[in-house]
Amino acid sequence: MGNSIQILIIDDEQSIRWVLEQTLSRLGYTPHLTESAEDARKIMESTAIDIAFIDINLPGQDGLSFMEDALKQCPDLLAIVITGQSTMYNTITAMKLGAYDYLAKPFDIEDVETLIEQATQVIGSSRRNRKEASSFKRDAGETLVGNTKIMHSLYKAIGRVAPTDLTVLILGESGTGKELIARSIHQHSARSDQPFIALNCAAIPSELLESELFGHEKGAFTGAVERKKGKLELANSGTLFLDEIGDMPLKLQSKLLRVLQEKTFERVGGHEIIETNMRVIAATHQNLEQRIEDGQFRTDLYYRLNVFSMYLPPLRERRDDIPLLVEHFLRKGAHELAICNKRFAADAMEELKRYHWPGNVRELENVIKSLMITNVTETITMENLPHNILKQRPNVEEGEALLEDIVYQHIKPVVAEYVKQGGETLMDLIIPQVERPLLRLTLEQTKWNQNRSAKILGINRNTLRKKIEVLGLQKNDESGKNH
Repeated sequence: MGNSIQILIIDDEQSIRWVLEQTLSRLGYTPHLTESAEDARKIMESTAIDIAFIDINLPGQDGLSFMEDALKQCPDLLAIVITGQSTMYNTITAMKLGAYDYLAKPFDIEDVETLIEQATQVIGSSRRNRKEASSFKRDAGETLVGNTKIMHSLYKAIGRVAPTDLTVLILGESGTGKELIARSIHQHSARSDQPFIALNCAAIPSELLESELFGHEKGAFTGAVERKKGKLELANSGTLFLDEIGDMPLKLQSKLLRVLQEKTFERVGGHEIIETNMRVIAATHQNLEQRIEDGQFRTDLYYRLNVFSMYLPPLRERRDDIPLLVEHFLRKGAHELAICNKRFAADAMEELKRYHWPGNVRELENVIKSLMITNVTETITMENLPHNILKQRPNVEEGEALLEDIVYQHIKPVVAEYVKQGGETLMDLIIPQVERPLLRLTLEQTKWNQNRSAKILGINRNTLRKKIEVLGLQKNDESGKNH
């Protein structure tokens, strides 16, 4: 790419211009040299400059204001500020105004060479991806991403329920993307050309939530200076998404139930009966059945909402989707932040896959955006990752967490079916199925040495012997026959 990259050096010190010129010439570049902002502008009018070394103190105009003007005209310009006064203010100001990097005098030639190498990578990536980034639409960024089996099952469920008018209850931890499911259902429904209205029941104080949902008449309460339409009215003919429905106060739950049953409501402080034709989608990270037991959620409302339920798994249960999500957020970030596309080194990607992600997909997106802003190189390495990710390197606890996730996924449908059928003695069913492979594997690894196996398992030999008998474990010979 060498000679195709145009570099400009603006510094009123002849010695600095000479050093930078010699360094860049050795790297195969022929830079444009000037000592004033006025001449630099003339050069930039006739030449598309890719990289500019800008002294912070220029004759006629300070370097930072010149850089700010230049970046307005050429947003893709990589500006490297040079200063003899390396202060926190100068550094922060330069980076805030859009500088690519910062060189303090006296600087090492190696630093300049490293900067040029990094900058050329950025330029190359920007040129390769500019067309793709410019065509990246915002609504394409607001979509579900995943290629794992569990996500494909979710896509099928969305496809089945979207054309209907059924009420949907979406379950899943915070940050997993429950609103994205709701929006996807709306977009694929017959109501897609009507409003999608979202209300977070946990984000609004309880005393204001009723007004937000039902609207109010002028004078209904102190501060109600005019009539206001509520979410129920705004969502008419469209979809109302009630996020964190588990946090809705009991008093309001009964009023919402009445709306769902009668399809009518009144504004707060009003008497006009307003009809509504909307689809309701609700979501929560809470266990609503437990909330019912605790007296915090109405049973009748639960059954009214839980007509068709969907479960969005946490990110740790679909780790194979992480590379796909990372690529999606890199493209989205390049568009939203006006930054060239970046990529993750293989070892850094493996660290992302190993991390437990308590904040789920939302946490992953925030980490990606932060790394895109703080790293000037095209490749994000493991050393660039946040401390909280690096400190959770694979260890016994992580192994235990992974094992727990695997067991959880395998027994979840069994438990769900048992609860549905009203079964009893579930422990008697599950525990032997966990113990049997555990004991068999341990005995096989020790060549059926019961003393050693008992010690490894942390039980005495008599207990092990009894379990072998109860569980029907038998030693296999080499031909696969039982003794």
